[in-house]
Amino acid sequence: MKSRILLIIGLCLSLTFSVAAAQDQAEALPVAADLEADVLVQWMDLLYQRVEANTVDAPAASRLYAYAGITAYQSVLGGIPEGFSLSGQLTSMPDMPYPEEGVAIDWISSANGALSTVISSFFPSDDRETQQAITALRDTQGRARERAVGEEVVAASLEYGDSVGEVIKEWIATDGYTEAKEMVWEIPTGDLSFWVPTREGMKAVEPYWGTIRPFALYYADACAVQPNMEFSTDENSTFYAQALEVKNIGDRLTPEQKDIARFWVDTPGQTGAPAGHWVMIQNQMVDVLDLKLERASMMYALVGAALGDSFISAWSLKYQINLLRPETYIQEYIDPRWEPFIASPGFPEYPSGHSVASAAAAEVLTGMFGTVAFTDNSVRRHGMRPRSFTSFEAAATEAAISRIYGGIHFRAAVENGIDQGRCVGRNVLDYIALRSRPQGE
Repeated sequence: MKSRILLIIGLCLSLTFSVAAAQDQAEALPVAADLEADVLVQWMDLLYQRVEANTVDAPAASRLYAYAGITAYQSVLGGIPEGFSLSGQLTSMPDMPYPEEGVAIDWISSANGALSTVISSFFPSDDRETQQAITALRDTQGRARERAVGEEVVAASLEYGDSVGEVIKEWIATDGYTEAKEMVWEIPTGDLSFWVPTREGMKAVEPYWGTIRPFALYYADACAVQPNMEFSTDENSTFYAQALEVKNIGDRLTPEQKDIARFWVDTPGQTGAPAGHWVMIQNQMVDVLDLKLERASMMYALVGAALGDSFISAWSLKYQINLLRPETYIQEYIDPRWEPFIASPGFPEYPSGHSVASAAAAEVLTGMFGTVAFTDNSVRRHGMRPRSFTSFEAAATEAAISRIYGGIHFRAAVENGIDQGRCVGRNVLDYIALRSRPQGE
């Protein structure tokens, strides 16, 4: 009897010591603010590469970058003291899993698990090249963390990250994307101002994108800036003057203007799409601003939501206004032989998607980090020279004006698009809280 009592006492003490040891280990692991953010940079870079390789169109690419950024933040939230979940802040986002008490979590491995799970779901399971690249990065990151924190911690962290990723996948499946892709859009006719395809066989890109679920916007048109320039073929009208401006600029493009047009074109299939350009700028900010895992995850989440909402906002308005491209107008009313420097894309002109998305991203980045001068080196992979900017706003302004240089937007679409994008960005900053805000702010 005495021996049984001693055995029970010994087991209880052993269990107590095991729980205490686990708790001590959990408390000993670094929080997200003390960890490097390389894992996020590498996953975002891989996503960019696969978006490019799979020729994902511009709106669809913004959706993928948005969900990846949100996943990055949510997967490390437990390592952010006093951090707020995005559940209940982003539209219809459900409650997310939280690590069990006392379980030691390596937040780098958690992000690795969640991002690999979510990004894998973006692409077909039979896309072997993409799926193998995702598995390879997950395994490489896992082995590196095993050397740092041990196999058991990495295994538990990957499992937790996977659980976050699975819930986000379920949320993604309800955003209306599938339904929007299945809807059939007939090109409207009967008005001189209506958009018409500018090439044989051109199909309209994502005509129902404005119907998918926004991230932070209350509804798709919450930030819409309606046209303030009436369509006219009169040579004395503002519309004619803006068309003539596009033609005159296009006829006299300087080498610098051509470089700017090429730098920001971000054609799907040749790059990771326009939103991807801003994701690559974020990747560079991790190094420029020495961002740790905590702050970097916040950046990817907020800018991601802004990029996702900017394309929903822009595309909703595009197909409502359904305005023709400068190429069509100029050839019909000014010079039938005129061609733009950049080929007109397959969707209506107003507003400029580049302007909306770039202004939204710049608004969030400026709100987070202030005015930051930087050199964008991301284009080296496409054989272009880097360009330097004195602020995020300067980069966004250049991205917007590049579309006039390219000959594919009227000035009104660019200027109003910038205003629309700033509204989208401010909405993200105003309505998403990642930490408690000081009283009175």
